[in-house]
Amino acid sequence: MEQTTAGTLASPWWRRVVWWAAIGYALVAAAARPLTGPAAWAVLAPGVALLLAGLRRTPVRRPRVGRRAAVTWLGLGVLFCLWELGAFLAGNDDAHPTFSILTDSVLATYPGRVVGYLLWLGTGAWLVTR
Repeated sequence: MEQTTAGTLASPWWRRVVWWAAIGYALVAAAARPLTGPAAWAVLAPGVALLLAGLRRTPVRRPRVGRRAAVTWLGLGVLFCLWELGAFLAGNDDAHPTFSILTDSVLATYPGRVVGYLLWLGTGAWLVTR
């Protein structure tokens, strides 16, 4: 196997293939008009595939998460949910934007949707490997 400059082993060839496949998928999926059936399938298909991959995988044994870290992440999650709920109940407009309204201007463009799909695929792959 080849070595990188940092001295660690380079990733296997199939990881590069998966990476290029993800880029290709994002380029094709981003062509779908937002809020249509093809766009929904473009999100659902890799989501289901990653879910099934995660269910089949045996998790790596890791040390327990400390209470402080758990409370921090739980607190951030609760704050995000409260912000979304509050903005939704207050009218879901420019004065009270939800996360989807804040990202609309980025995801309205083709490059923004490509980046969005790559983030979606990357986050799913990251979760599967944990």
